[in-house]
Amino acid sequence: MIYSRKKQVGFTLLEVLMVVAMLAIVGGAIITSYGGLEDKAATGTSAHTMNAIKNSFVVYQTTESALPNNLESLIAATPTSPTFVAGETDNAATDATGGVLAAHLSHSLEDKLTVVELDPEPLLDAGITRIRYMDLKGNTTAADSELDIKGADGGAADVGSIALIDIPGHAFEVPQSGEGNRGRGYYVNLVAETAVPFAVWNAGDNGYNNILVGGNTSSVLVALGIGDASSLIGDATFTNLGDAPYHGGMGRAEYNHFVALIDISVEPARLVSIVCPRGHCNVEEYSEFRGQASGHDHDH
Repeated sequence: MIYSRKKQVGFTLLEVLMVVAMLAIVGGAIITSYGGLEDKAATGTSAHTMNAIKNSFVVYQTTESALPNNLESLIAATPTSPTFVAGETDNAATDATGGVLAAHLSHSLEDKLTVVELDPEPLLDAGITRIRYMDLKGNTTAADSELDIKGADGGAADVGSIALIDIPGHAFEVPQSGEGNRGRGYYVNLVAETAVPFAVWNAGDNGYNNILVGGNTSSVLVALGIGDASSLIGDATFTNLGDAPYHGGMGRAEYNHFVALIDISVEPARLVSIVCPRGHCNVEEYSEFRGQASGHDHDH
């Protein structure tokens, strides 16, 4: 095979697409509200960011031949054989058991998800080899809980109430050393035919909720959060976002990362949609939730 050493001139289409996606995310984050238009600004920004993240997924899959790895499960579970991996400054476990939804998810997102044990093989076929969980002992409102996993220095880690977490978007990351109230996360390396807990999107009557987000009535959609530990954030050829995009309209202690809905009823698994941390997939649905569509507040 003959390799060309000719210097590339200009940019490839993929590079241009990636720059556009990054600018879209950054641009959406700096929309300014004025004259009481905060809610409308938040609505437009959320929809803008979801589209940009979806474009980033497409570029990532094209350039890396895989979906982004190390996404957040949205689940708290007990780690089996937890081990501190010094070279990664992270915690690993062979399994996650007794999984429940993370307590700091918004109620509207929580209502759309169910924890189900599933074979991860379709995800493995798509290049997703590990996902992140929260230590179940850190999923309570207790003032002080010692985790089964270790802090960033490899020592014991204590956390405070999940309802008072300092940075909600760090919940699935490695804990601070000693006492702190941020991370309480670890990862599990997926193994084919070894079921682990997933947050599954509720399909709804006749698959209506699946159709709403672009899936099929029979799709099995797993919800995975896009956090700072994800390989979509700065760990690929063209994706060099410094931080995971977050939704600025969430409550102080609510999970604020955007969520990928990935169909595992097909092999390899495929991205279907990006939803906001409230589980909304488009401007109209988010506007209805905020009470903008009909001019009054909805009780959620």
